[in-house]
Amino acid sequence: MLTRIDRITYRNGFRVNGTPATVADVEAIFEGRRAAALSMWEQYEQRKMELRQNKLTPEQYQAACRQIAEALGV
Repeated sequence: MLTRIDRITYRNGFRVNGTPATVADVEAIFEGRRAAALSMWEQYEQRKMELRQNKLTPEQYQAACRQIAEALGV
């Protein structure tokens, strides 16, 4: 899971939070961010599936999906 935010820039080489970094360092950060994003998306899809089982009206379902998205920051 993503526990901190690293600022990645490129100017004549990669830098992480202003210090020089290798491609491997940057790849590791991107993979962590990707895993965190997929985890949130999986949670969102799981909760949507639970909502479908509740047999809500389309308006209720849409409102519930929006609440889930806001709660997860999607």
